[in-house]
Amino acid sequence: MTSSLITKKKIAKAFKKQMAFKPFEKISVVDIMMEANIRRQTFYNHFVDKYELLDWVFKTELQEQVTDNLNYISGFHLLEELIFYFERNQSFYKQLFDIKEQNDFYHSFEQYCFILMEKIISEHEKTNAHHIEEKEKCFLIQYHAKALANMIKSFTLEKDFFLVASQIKAVIQKSLVRIRR
Repeated sequence: MTSSLITKKKIAKAFKKQMAFKPFEKISVVDIMMEANIRRQTFYNHFVDKYELLDWVFKTELQEQVTDNLNYISGFHLLEELIFYFERNQSFYKQLFDIKEQNDFYHSFEQYCFILMEKIISEHEKTNAHHIEEKEKCFLIQYHAKALANMIKSFTLEKDFFLVASQIKAVIQKSLVRIRR
């Protein structure tokens, strides 16, 4: 890992610590860098502002969680990993879902759900030797991606996070099985 990436990860960790007890709009670059124990100017060597940092944290962590594993584990296993990831990082993502300013986290997250649903539906077609018409496939991907993003957002914003991957998996599987009829 390059020193630049190590520094970015250290800044990101400090940022996430700050978000655990402070609302996003109250966090300054000074707060983040004091938490990281790094001089303030170093922040600007890596990020333009806290919005870019926020975007980087999201893309980096979700990429590690979802996109980097696309070729190695099944779509439903990725779904379980994604839900587990949000359970572990609930307080951080609760704040991200609440941000309605410059960067809208929800729409970026929705794109990751699209990638995941494309994989799940593609695997279903291969496993069941069942071709789904393109128009119907697009609808299913969009429908399930939006539903998944919305469910994760809803449960993340609630006080007691409880989202069962097996229930979501069952709903998706039922919708795919019904298409064959």
